[in-house]
Amino acid sequence: MTELIFLGTGAIMPERAGDHTALLIRHGPARILLDAGPAVMMQLDRVGISPQQITHIYFSHHHGDHILGSPIFLFYHRTRYLLGARPTLEAWLMLMEVVYPGYLPKVAEELAFLFLEEGKSVPIPGVDDISITLARTPHAEELPAYAARFDFAPTDARPSFSLVYSGDTTPSQAVVDLAQAADLLIHEATAAETLGQTTAGVHTSAREAGQVAAAAGVKALALVHRLAGDPQVWRQEAGESFQGPIWVPQAGDRLHLPLWEAL
Repeated sequence: MTELIFLGTGAIMPERAGDHTALLIRHGPARILLDAGPAVMMQLDRVGISPQQITHIYFSHHHGDHILGSPIFLFYHRTRYLLGARPTLEAWLMLMEVVYPGYLPKVAEELAFLFLEEGKSVPIPGVDDISITLARTPHAEELPAYAARFDFAPTDARPSFSLVYSGDTTPSQAVVDLAQAADLLIHEATAAETLGQTTAGVHTSAREAGQVAAAAGVKALALVHRLAGDPQVWRQEAGESFQGPIWVPQAGDRLHLPLWEAL
């Protein structure tokens, strides 16, 4: 069984403290964390997952609400894979040296880095049947950000399926291309235009996320990285363009993949 857990679904200033967007994929023995904001340890505790269980951490970019919780994982000792584009992982290495000077060499044997290249699909180490592909997205000028596609190979028990995590981005053709025919697109939808919220030119609204999902031809859409407001507003705005199932998750919500039993 594969399970997707929404550890948090909020934007940089979430409605509830500690609700920064982070996701967890449970797939066989693998526990793949997608982003690790300041409250990630509490987020994991709320869903009964120990930090020591995390086998892989993927970083979409190195803004604080996506990376600042990650240094503590160094003290939960195990072999762990760190995945991301080279600029993101190099920034992570610099962060570690700032917060725990000289400590990385002491745990070097526990860490394995996978420097991902844009547009190149590669298998995730330690997992036999998942590959990952990155696409660079337009977000903040001062740092690169990336969307990731996870493709799950078929087994005797289930068909192949795919999910795409946009990370932080403005509406992007790169995400449309990456997400073509994906089973699930998890897209940031920071603002609800109906509520007068703004994307500040660096994020995506719920309405725009629906347009991206429709253009990509995905089967289902989940809206994360949201500001405060009624989830139904996000669903209605995205639904203006996207006619498939739309999930507006709260922290702790789960989906069993590839069946959308919760929709």
